[in-house]
Amino acid sequence: MTWIVLRFARGGRARYISHLDTARALQRTFARAGIPLAMSAGMRPKPRISLGLPLPVGVEGRDEVAAAEVTGDVTHPGELVERLREAAAEGLLPTAVELWPQRPRLDPVAARYECLTALDGTAAEAAVRAFGAAEEIFVERVSPKGRRMVDLKRLVTVDGARRAPEGWWMGFTVRHRADGAARPEEVVRWLLGGDAASPPAARIVRLGVEYTGVPVRPGSRESE
Repeated sequence: MTWIVLRFARGGRARYISHLDTARALQRTFARAGIPLAMSAGMRPKPRISLGLPLPVGVEGRDEVAAAEVTGDVTHPGELVERLREAAAEGLLPTAVELWPQRPRLDPVAARYECLTALDGTAAEAAVRAFGAAEEIFVERVSPKGRRMVDLKRLVTVDGARRAPEGWWMGFTVRHRADGAARPEEVVRWLLGGDAASPPAARIVRLGVEYTGVPVRPGSRESE
């Protein structure tokens, strides 16, 4: 048995499926590709596959990561990728398989995002400057446990704005700390000047996540 890191992209209609459904879709992809997954021990064995940081519903992923223990011949990762691509559902695109000597640790350190906005260049660059100049930026987070204030400045770095044919993209990095992390939609709402009651009117893409021992792939690209 061998542990692998599967890198894949999630887009199109697949960006609207949940974290659990994404895991199930990958399990079915392995099954259709004829690549057996190892099973856990116990009364109810389960496939030994786990995803990294959950990708929010509606957000595209350029370089997502799953760790899986597989059985059989895995000496040719390139061949496994081709088989998985042929078996993958629409919107899920396996991009690489990497062999690992032991189970990879998927503890997130930082995640890079871009959002496509309807702002013009002047407004986009002004929002980037305003974020950088602020000493603290508190947003209210409402959950079943109640309400609390989150300081985005402790958790987020806004990387800048760039022009593209379809509009202006704004990039930011969310740092994952022991006490939590910012949600990408919170950052986007602030940058666009919206309130907590309205969803961010933007396309959000996660470029990649750095994990403990599993860095962002050098091939991760800006959104197209």
